[in-house]
Amino acid sequence: MAVTIDDIKDLHLDSSPSIAPLETLEVSHSLWHTPIRIVTNHADGVNAMLETGETVYFEFAPLLINRGKTSDDLDQSFNITLGDLGEIVPPLIKQIRASDSDEYPQVIYRQYAYDASSMTFAKDKPIDIAKGLFVEQMSRDHQATTFDAKTPDKNTVATGRPYSPDYYVDLKGLL
Repeated sequence: MAVTIDDIKDLHLDSSPSIAPLETLEVSHSLWHTPIRIVTNHADGVNAMLETGETVYFEFAPLLINRGKTSDDLDQSFNITLGDLGEIVPPLIKQIRASDSDEYPQVIYRQYAYDASSMTFAKDKPIDIAKGLFVEQMSRDHQATTFDAKTPDKNTVATGRPYSPDYYVDLKGLL
């Protein structure tokens, strides 16, 4: 019986051992002619279908993706290390600095279900997507570029009233 993989839960709970997560990263900026598209665990690179139905090529590069802590708010963050040996990212960052742009590069993280035994996708489109991430902090050396990609802070303004006995007198009976 074949198991259908529709989302990230199916990958971890119901898939066969040959199904592996294939992580991709897309970094774009309005000044760049084409976005950087990288796959971390497929050495030959891969043509993959985006959620829009468009098929694009992701080239292989050594990439370490650490998801931020799980929290109960809307903030997401990734710490990404790209082993580009200073060849991929620095020229693009120089292009942004030369234009005096205040726009941050945007990051889209996608995860696909990939069947390693048949060397095909178990599902054509991504099973996990994180959009709306922006590169905020970056450091680089001769071996790698490391940056933090995160969503803009969502919980910086308090809204509403606190749920306390000062505002809701009926809560006093529960204390």
